[in-house]
Amino acid sequence: MNAQVDRPIGCVALLFAMEEEGRPIAERLSLGEAEQLHEQLPARIRRGRLGSLEIIHCVNGVDPIHGVDRIGTESATLTAWLLAETCRPDLLVNAGTCGGFESRGGSIGRTYLASGDLLFHDHKVPIPGFREQGEGRIATLDTGKLANTLGIRTGVVSSGASLTARPDELEFFDREAVIAKDMEATAIGVVARDLGLPFLALKAVTDLVDHPEPSHEAFLRNLASTTARLTDHLEALLRFIEEGRSIQDLAG
Repeated sequence: MNAQVDRPIGCVALLFAMEEEGRPIAERLSLGEAEQLHEQLPARIRRGRLGSLEIIHCVNGVDPIHGVDRIGTESATLTAWLLAETCRPDLLVNAGTCGGFESRGGSIGRTYLASGDLLFHDHKVPIPGFREQGEGRIATLDTGKLANTLGIRTGVVSSGASLTARPDELEFFDREAVIAKDMEATAIGVVARDLGLPFLALKAVTDLVDHPEPSHEAFLRNLASTTARLTDHLEALLRFIEEGRSIQDLAG
């Protein structure tokens, strides 16, 4: 995929790990009924428009064995690739929740746009070359100006396979000045990079990684309110794009 960065964005694909993260924006924009992205996978898409902008809304779907949302890097990678190849959007946006860091100004409900490099914090392979590949370091668009327009902050997002964090991962977060810990963005970023597809990650804080309260308790308590804040910022982003913005405008 070769993005034309100077022409107006015509189609945005939104990718969510969890149904609860994605449902509010689908209802707010009155998107169509959910349909299968692939006949053998649980991922579901909805389609609709916001003025001149085509919106494709996708969730990973429910695991048929365990009956819960398919969170994590594996499902994110598979769904992102299939979504990009099937729908050919001009821009891919991963919107969802994350853990924040009180020590770096994080608070419940705060929303961030990923900036700098997208990282993996749990891909540990102590061999030259493989170590660097494991850490990801996927370059993002320069989102500073866009974040100012939306009234949100930017920072480094790091992805991994667990809700909780080990001591060595906490050290990694401090060393890399990570502001958002999630379970999908970097995996999706790898797919987007390989396909030449412009990509944004929009993350809102449900829990604080460096706070003594267990992450899962804070996540469950704050999921609904944080998702409401995320939906407001996501709608603002889409309305901004719909005004004829290009990829160049988003990264300028």
